[in-house]
Amino acid sequence: MKSKATILLCIISVLLFNVNLLAQGNPIINLEVDTENIDENNIDETATFGQASEIKNKDFTLDVKIGDVIIWKGSATPDSGGLVRIKLFKHDEGVKLLGAGRISEQNGTGVVVGKVQEGTPGDIEKYSIKFEVRKRGSQTWTEYTIDPKLKLIPQD
Repeated sequence: MKSKATILLCIISVLLFNVNLLAQGNPIINLEVDTENIDENNIDETATFGQASEIKNKDFTLDVKIGDVIIWKGSATPDSGGLVRIKLFKHDEGVKLLGAGRISEQNGTGVVVGKVQEGTPGDIEKYSIKFEVRKRGSQTWTEYTIDPKLKLIPQD
């Protein structure tokens, strides 16, 4: 009977620990790109974070908390079929919430990962994301830049 209680206590502890981990913010920001139609003149129309169409990329703001691990990744729209890779996070202005001026992709994966390390609630970081697009059937990558924001919000 004592071993059943111990096992039950262990299971409950593991479940509570996992719920706590999931409660921490680890936002994945997916930049979806129409790889067949993007060019320098239509980036806001062909590359979005899933925000409403009236919100331009420069006005897209992600609310973050200290300790959040943010993952930026790219994907092609279902009909375009090309490839997208995120190359660089670059601080432009405001507080360096991630504690770094530049964060490059991880080992050629096309994914950039950063952790919110500092700041006070209300702080905003304006940054640039450099990403590359390869159209379906092409071997050439073309680089583009967008400039969204991070905003630090209070911990729960």
